[in-house]
Amino acid sequence: MRLYSLSVLYKGDPKVHLLKAAYDVSTFNFFQRSSVQEFMTFTSQLIAERSALGSRASVKEQEYLCHVYVRSDGLAGVVIADNEYPQRVCFTLLDKV
Repeated sequence: MRLYSLSVLYKGDPKVHLLKAAYDVSTFNFFQRSSVQEFMTFTSQLIAERSALGSRASVKEQEYLCHVYVRSDGLAGVVIADNEYPQRVCFTLLDKV
């Protein structure tokens, strides 16, 4: 069970803005880390952009599960984890963040 990314975004009118993000790319090859981090940033922004206000969702992207929670005021949180990480734990983490 691994968490790879935790992102906090703001869903504005024209586009989504990344406010803060934390990544754990230590399990990837040194030369792949920057591209994996870029992939996670892009995926987080895309998922937050496509999610409705006040919604929660889980999306499978390749071998990762992306959990998103968008509040009604436009603040969004995205967790990218592996398939074994419990969904309930991810949404509890997003509620507290």
